[in-house]
Amino acid sequence: MTIRWYLLQKTMAIKRNLHNIDIAIRILIGITLIYFGFVDTSYISNDMARWLLGVFGIVNFFAAAVRSCPIYALAGINTYQK
Repeated sequence: MTIRWYLLQKTMAIKRNLHNIDIAIRILIGITLIYFGFVDTSYISNDMARWLLGVFGIVNFFAAAVRSCPIYALAGINTYQK
């Protein structure tokens, strides 16, 4: 293993920064927003608002799946406790 490969792996690692409660809340919010944004479109008549809610739901669901929030990482917030 070269030094360059080691440094790439070290900098590209996603560190967990979400607590289990944060993950559960993000899953619930993500599923709800995906449902209202893409599945049941009768609740919101504005296409742009519906699309944005759906995308925001996907982002929340993805953050819960990888257990790391990029906004938390940029702000230096860490709710994960070992």
